[in-house]
Amino acid sequence: MTTIIPPTNCPCCDSILELVNEQLFCRNTKCPAQWSKKLESFSSSLKIKGLGPATIEKLGVESLPELYELTVSDVQDRLGSQRLAEKLVDELEKSKSSKLVDILPAFSIPLIGRSASQKLCDSISHIEEISENSCTEAGIGPKASANLVNFMEKI
Repeated sequence: MTTIIPPTNCPCCDSILELVNEQLFCRNTKCPAQWSKKLESFSSSLKIKGLGPATIEKLGVESLPELYELTVSDVQDRLGSQRLAEKLVDELEKSKSSKLVDILPAFSIPLIGRSASQKLCDSISHIEEISENSCTEAGIGPKASANLVNFMEKI
């Protein structure tokens, strides 16, 4: 019988992997593979057309602010097409007017999905109103509230 030896390091960023409930996790928040998947999820949640895996790789952005600071010229330089660049920048502009109930789940905050977002948005109307107290009043559990408040403190 062959013994399978699990990897000890992330194949993308070489960080030490953590074993949790028989699953391996890379906890490096700067891991390019994690960032790419989070950006794909963000794009899908906000229905940003043209921002799929291949485009994300070509753009090479490392943060959401960097993504939203891209100009048509920047995108054209990276994608090689004026038409695609204009469409993508237009899609990014449209996404800026997304509702808070759609934006919160797009950030991939653990335990903050559509349901928690809806509960919270039934109680508040602006992202700056998010606090531990507003989360508790909305009926969001302590772990989800802590995750959201910690996320808000980092942005």
